[in-house]
Amino acid sequence: MATYYAATSGEISKREKEHMQLVRELAGECMTLLENDGTLPLKNAGKIALFGNGARHTVKGGTGSGDVNTRSVATIEEGMEAAGFEITTKSWLEKYDQSYTAAQKEYWDEVGKIATEKKLPEIVVTFSFAFAEPAAPFVTEEDVKASDTDTAVYVIARNSGEGSDRFNRRGDYLLSEHEAANIRFLAEHYEKTIVILNVANVIDMKEIREAKVNTVLLAGQAGNIGGYAVADVLLGKTLPSGKLTDTWAVNYSDYPSSENFSHNNGNVDDEYYNDGIYVGYRYFDTFNVTPSYCFGYGKSYTDFSIETVDVKADEEVVEVTVRVTNTGDTYAGKEVVQVYYSAPDGHIEKPYQELAGFGKTELLKPGESQTLKISFKTASMASYCEKCAAWMLEEGTYYIRVGNSSRNTKVAAALSLDKTVVITQLENMFADTEVLEEIKKNSIIPYSYEAEEKEKAAAPVLVLDPEKFVTEVVEYSQVPEAFSEFKELEKVTMEDVKAGKATLADLVSQLSVEEMANVCNGTAKMGIAGAAAATV
Repeated sequence: MATYYAATSGEISKREKEHMQLVRELAGECMTLLENDGTLPLKNAGKIALFGNGARHTVKGGTGSGDVNTRSVATIEEGMEAAGFEITTKSWLEKYDQSYTAAQKEYWDEVGKIATEKKLPEIVVTFSFAFAEPAAPFVTEEDVKASDTDTAVYVIARNSGEGSDRFNRRGDYLLSEHEAANIRFLAEHYEKTIVILNVANVIDMKEIREAKVNTVLLAGQAGNIGGYAVADVLLGKTLPSGKLTDTWAVNYSDYPSSENFSHNNGNVDDEYYNDGIYVGYRYFDTFNVTPSYCFGYGKSYTDFSIETVDVKADEEVVEVTVRVTNTGDTYAGKEVVQVYYSAPDGHIEKPYQELAGFGKTELLKPGESQTLKISFKTASMASYCEKCAAWMLEEGTYYIRVGNSSRNTKVAAALSLDKTVVITQLENMFADTEVLEEIKKNSIIPYSYEAEEKEKAAAPVLVLDPEKFVTEVVEYSQVPEAFSEFKELEKVTMEDVKAGKATLADLVSQLSVEEMANVCNGTAKMGIAGAAAATV
């Protein structure tokens, strides 16, 4: 019989406290500052007009497999109050609470009804019938007068998880009409308007940017003490230095897969990934589509300069040495240096650029500098040739770019290779049953910037010797012999294996094909859904 270990006391353990403190520090540092005119950090924890569906109903993490059980969740309202802020809009938050509670009751009543009618567990019903949060109340002149402050914070929350694809509609990918109206209203009526995005996924930013708010902070979903981490960032106790891992498009339709994604083409059973290599920034840069916020983007409470000191390269490693300086005069901060490469056009399709490596500085005070060395394997710049079944470095010039986002780099060096090199030789084992028409750039002119050609011409040239590369030839194992059925025991169990009465091979030999498939792929009985289920 298996032994399960769990806390024997209801008290919060020392381990939990230490973990939460570490998460609090890291979560705040990883938050991404999208916009800021100097409003943040706030000088002190004074009166705040707090609005939005995420103020009291802060999302700690996703649904389904993205969820975990926690003792409690510190909301953004609670985190701010613990930091000393006085929330002056309690009446507005209470109004939203009442509508939220009523909507939840109505939702679970409907889930129960459907579950009974279809004879399904309620959790199964929730996968195809997600809870829709009620519209937030409109902010009024009375709310502004009663708030008695010049600073407003609006928290937009979006939950998501397995079984619930996003929709390009109001209240999901787009702002709800109430959210858009409220943010415009706040920007017009408060001296300082801060929008906090308590979201796990990209949302449309047009209406927020058009409202010309002072600050936009992507707080993400920071776990059970996320509210405290947000308050730390607002006051500058923790300095945000996160960078975007997604490209945030201006329009939903700018994403090349949007037309056929999920429900958009009426087919939720099959997805054809015809983006090919053009996923995220690789598409936006190659096809010259301007985003709202590019990959790798993120502001700081200070400014930095990045100087490329040296680039070294041979057939093994490319090493880039940079010097980062905090050029601000008030706040400390951390910067993330990103190194990209642009491979030469050949017979293999390639994007404009790809991220090769990155490095983060220590906390730099105003005027302080740090030297970073960022390296990556030269072979990692290879592209895959499907026809050849090989990873190859095609002949030509490989440009090394250094900066702090995909749309803010400078050419630092040019690596010259005068002969195509095979890095890894494989075999095509399984032919495609149908041809997938992937996106091709053809004659598209990629993204560029004014100084790019001059930088390329002035870049130091480092020569790579094609004869010094070693080609790895992958040897494939032969088809293994099938296990002969084990007959010494009528039925083999894992307990028999643990006791040494049989081997794992013996156990597997007695499984049916369906049982083996379930072992490999998993099976859901839906009585419980992992560690997040209420029945844990």
